[in-house]
Amino acid sequence: MATSYTCDGCGATLGSGDELIRESRHTGRSWYCQYCRTPVPAAIAERLSHREDGSPTDRRP
Repeated sequence: MATSYTCDGCGATLGSGDELIRESRHTGRSWYCQYCRTPVPAAIAERLSHREDGSPTDRRP
């Protein structure tokens, strides 16, 4: 399984949920690249949102 996703809009490598913008909608959540706001497929964004970024403030187990 891939551990990152390349944004279709700007080419940025998205490797964790910290690099995504999540917007709640009536029909669910929408995910966007933090750098260019290009939509990210939900299945990929959900997987990345649970990934640890390794920073000292990352509190996920």
